Amino acid sequence: MSGRLAQFRAPLPEVPEHWQPSWNLSPGQQLLILRKIDKRVECARVLWNLTPGWLKDLSRAPFTAKAEFLHDKAMFREPLVQRRCLIPVEGYYVWQQQGRRKQPWYLRREQDSLALAGLWDRYQLEDGTFWDSCVLITAPAKGLPARLTDRMPVALNQAEQAIWLAHATAPRALQPLLLNAEPQVQLMYPVNPAVSNPATQGPHCTSPTGHPVRLTPGTD
Repeated sequence: MSGRLAQFRAPLPEVPEHWQPSWNLSPGQQLLILRKIDKRVECARVLWNLTPGWLKDLSRAPFTAKAEFLHDKAMFREPLVQRRCLIPVEGYYVWQQQGRRKQPWYLRREQDSLALAGLWDRYQLEDGTFWDSCVLITAPAKGLPARLTDRMPVALNQAEQAIWLAHATAPRALQPLLLNAEPQVQLMYPVNPAVSNPATQGPHCTSPTGHPVRLTPGTD
């Protein structure tokens, strides 16, 4: 399962102050999310590790959540109903075991960005200040990602994105939406193992080092 994202293009013309593009974004760092506040979609900069207000041990903050169990976990149940978000990315990384080493692959669409399903929450401090955080939702892999891993981030198409963000969406419709979503990945290729170090940054992180694999219409 991917624990690394590429987010180097702003999803909206206006982005939060201090946001920096990242070609190799890891949990514990700040990323951009899209969320609906009232009737407006806003772009927010949040921590990639979900930290609800009641969490005392922040080392236990998760960066992924399984779509199958969102209704069963107290940490995710309320955000699922009230605080859904999208994580816009250019692509994500998956590591494939090859003998004694792991080879990183980069997965993306041919042209457009991916919109990954997430949840956000708020940690309120005693002095009134707060920070927001998010978790990435995963599902059993299918399509191209299934060739590399058993789980994948849930990527949503445009119609699914609108349903996911809509306040009026019935909670019972959310899990089927996540589990039935197609991967949206159209292209994947191996990249330099240097991306295994989260300090490695720059456009070269997403450059292919081997033959790309493309989605052929009518196949996985």
